[in-house]
Amino acid sequence: MEKDLDVNAFIIKYFNVWALQQKSKEELIEIVQNLQDRDQKLTDLLMKSNIRVRNREDKLNYLRTKLIETETQRETFKRIADLKLGNTYNVNATWIDKIVFVLKAAGRPLRSSEIISVLLNNDHMFRSLTDHQKGLSAHLTKALKYGRIVGEKRKGENGYLFYLPKNAR
Repeated sequence: MEKDLDVNAFIIKYFNVWALQQKSKEELIEIVQNLQDRDQKLTDLLMKSNIRVRNREDKLNYLRTKLIETETQRETFKRIADLKLGNTYNVNATWIDKIVFVLKAAGRPLRSSEIISVLLNNDHMFRSLTDHQKGLSAHLTKALKYGRIVGEKRKGENGYLFYLPKNAR
């Protein structure tokens, strides 16, 4: 089967060469010009398609950058909304608001040492205090006084357990 195809291809090639040899000089020049015109059209078509591909790539890159910008803006707006809604730790909030936020985020009563560890992880101003326990104690007292948090002394335990009042949860 393959030998038949090889023989047929050889015969076609031979007849094409023979047919070209039978043509006159003017006919051969016309064939060459037609082939050159066809090649030029194909080259032009290829260039146009390359330009279209480059334009599509440029559009794709532009859309990618716009997507990244949009995602960044969305994250920024989400962070701002979370700050305003009280869903995110705000380093510019008052100390009492920070304590209330930590208790609300924990969802359970916390000891002052646990509140200190959270503030140390999230607040650079709190880290700068020389005595963290004393620094927090004054603000816990104010929060208790204003009714923003509740402190409960448990028998057999040192210190208080702080939690949010029932209406603030």
